[in-house]
Amino acid sequence: MPPAVVDLRGRIAVADAILFSTPEYAGAMPGSLKNLLDWTVGGFETTDKPAAWINISTTGGATTTHESLTTVLTYTGVKMIDSACVRIPVHRDAIGANGLIDDAAVEVEILAAVTTLLAAI
Repeated sequence: MPPAVVDLRGRIAVADAILFSTPEYAGAMPGSLKNLLDWTVGGFETTDKPAAWINISTTGGATTTHESLTTVLTYTGVKMIDSACVRIPVHRDAIGANGLIDDAAVEVEILAAVTTLLAAI
């Protein structure tokens, strides 16, 4: 395997859980993320590892992305923590000129999702 794949698998192996946050690209999971996940198929690093995803979006979209992400991750053996998988809508006016979200309610929702994922460890 290429050294980068060995490194990736090693990092996953020592992680307590995996949390994904990814946009939708052309109606699906970005190809680069799918390619990365393909390198985990056949390994045991993800087996029974708690995993979840968070989508923060002004449109609340990415349904297709997260369906395909869940399918691939389940195939690799992760333990999807559905209660930690959340879509968090953000109003455009909550995004500052620096590109950061300054909204306490969003922070609370992210913290709740991460706390739920951590409880699954």
